[in-house]
Amino acid sequence: MKHVFFVLFAVICTAVHADSYKPLADETIALAMPLPLTGQMSKLSARVATEPNDADVLKLATLYLHGARQPGYDAWFHQAEYWLSQLSAATRRGIEYPLLQADILQQQHQFDAALTSLEQVFAAEPQHLSASLMAARIYLAMAQHQAAQDACNRLWQQDLFLFSVCSYEVAGRNGDWQQSYAALVTLYQRQQSLSKEIELWLRGILAEQAEQLGKTAEARNWLSPVLADAPTSLWIKWADLSLALEDYRQVYQQLLVKHQQLGLADSLLVRLAAAEQQLTVETSISTELTERIQLRLARGDTEHAADLAHYFLRVAPNPQAALHWAELNYKTAKEPDDIALLRQSERALSRQKGTTP
Repeated sequence: MKHVFFVLFAVICTAVHADSYKPLADETIALAMPLPLTGQMSKLSARVATEPNDADVLKLATLYLHGARQPGYDAWFHQAEYWLSQLSAATRRGIEYPLLQADILQQQHQFDAALTSLEQVFAAEPQHLSASLMAARIYLAMAQHQAAQDACNRLWQQDLFLFSVCSYEVAGRNGDWQQSYAALVTLYQRQQSLSKEIELWLRGILAEQAEQLGKTAEARNWLSPVLADAPTSLWIKWADLSLALEDYRQVYQQLLVKHQQLGLADSLLVRLAAAEQQLTVETSISTELTERIQLRLARGDTEHAADLAHYFLRVAPNPQAALHWAELNYKTAKEPDDIALLRQSERALSRQKGTTP
């Protein structure tokens, strides 16, 4: 059961439009080098290739899914999907399969489908920790705050710390940013030690709440010390905070290294291009990003519409297009950053038209 996944990057040499796209004779396809596996993943892959079994396949899918959250490793989400598809019907009826499936679906913004998968987990374990936290996160993304709190409440008798963090995040989303932030800071300071995953999660919430209180530099300070281990979502937040602070050089230097090493997805590449445009440098990230965006438009790719809205706001200003993609993004994702993106696009279009936003 040997499988090798290659990421296809199309390099388009001339501008095209979605309604008139046809492959060009000089259009080329480049195969990206496979991303490096960990030692454990290499051993599992070798073993599965000769002696396939569900236990190893499930571990491999889990490792790919965990790794996919790191900048440059987005393609591993597809690898995780592939390995999950190889599981037997019996294993799919267990808890781990629907939990992993829900994780992939939420990453794709298929929130209702993700919640349906989580219901399979709750049917077997009503207070499942990971499923409860994931459900709360999904409901927050959908701006269903009471449902998010209900998910947090599943943690009450199992882990008071996780319940508290979860509940304070919901309280912040309900508008109680000041009290929630103060409580979370106190909670964080009282902890003697946290696992890497929990600390990253908590720092991400603290950064969001500090930002909502107008403490932009303080918000970035929550993320900077853990950036090396941070998932893509926190890198995006760090980059946005840094751009707001006009620290373009820092964004450019940090993200360029990542891009040269691994190749960044559009979500981070658009931030790198935005920083590049503010500096006198000899790279051509904006050109590379434009080629990618043109290809996405030609294919009718609407997944992660926020990337396109940011592109038309920050890199190739087109307020009408930015608003279109921001509205499309808001149909599924309604978190503070999604609301801010929508409002920024509305203001940009108002300025273009010479009207008051």
